[in-house]
Amino acid sequence: MSTADLSLPKGRVHKLLPKFVGPFKILDAQPSTSTYRVELPAQLQAWNLHNQFHQSKICPYHANDDALFLHREAHMFYNYGTPDDQEWLVNEIIAHKWDMGRLSFQVHWNMGDTTWEPHEACKDLQALDDYLGLFGVQDPHDLPHKGKPCK
Repeated sequence: MSTADLSLPKGRVHKLLPKFVGPFKILDAQPSTSTYRVELPAQLQAWNLHNQFHQSKICPYHANDDALFLHREAHMFYNYGTPDDQEWLVNEIIAHKWDMGRLSFQVHWNMGDTTWEPHEACKDLQALDDYLGLFGVQDPHDLPHKGKPCK
């Protein structure tokens, strides 16, 4: 099954995901509309994926050739992210920007993602204190309006 049009959890980079997942058992085929209903595993059902796909979104499964790819196992599904209740921790703040007088910080999260967060969301972080120390300032509003810190 193609992952091209799947709804992804927030913060997942589409280009790093596999192009196809499966194999999945076909439960029903409708040649008149070119749609197939597939049996999705519980992990994908938990993301509220609909189990009906157009023919262009699925392809036949070909098992790996063990002679060419020793010990390579195909995974039945891809973990599209962590549950919403899992806490993300901040690794570090790596940049800042001013936009119309508003200060934002580029935050590198422990899950590997990087996002821009407003100053209000970062004001109590130890990572912000560390970032300010790189510039030799104590107040975030004293940060320069351009540039990144030298490391």
